[in-house]
Amino acid sequence: MTDYGAIEELAAAARRRRASLLKPYGISLRQYELISLARRRKGLTLAVAAAELDCDRPTMTVIVHNCVAGGWLERRDSKSDARSGILALLGKGEELLDRIEALRSAEEAAGADPLDILAVDERSAFLRAADRVARRARDLWGR
Repeated sequence: MTDYGAIEELAAAARRRRASLLKPYGISLRQYELISLARRRKGLTLAVAAAELDCDRPTMTVIVHNCVAGGWLERRDSKSDARSGILALLGKGEELLDRIEALRSAEEAAGADPLDILAVDERSAFLRAADRVARRARDLWGR
């Protein structure tokens, strides 16, 4: 069996960092991922959100409920399927995403990057290799 310890540690550290940056905004990482997806998709169903975010439906239902209660998303009736609704980003959600993205830009400008220890060519090679490995993992294991 392959040891993915360093990769898992890096991924966990990145998730913890992202979650800690979101805490002052009163939003969880999963909620942020959902409203970001809603922005990119210009609306989506709960089923699509669950699949895209690799989340089970009951958990996604709770995440959606909290995003609606927070005023970031709304449920709209679907024109094509009366049984499902469309999740749409609201103005309050847009504003929140804008504030969070401004913080991310400021953090990047401040140099909070664990890859900064790599030379430019090493960084480029690392990111290319990581992308290839991620694509291979998707081929082998699916999402």
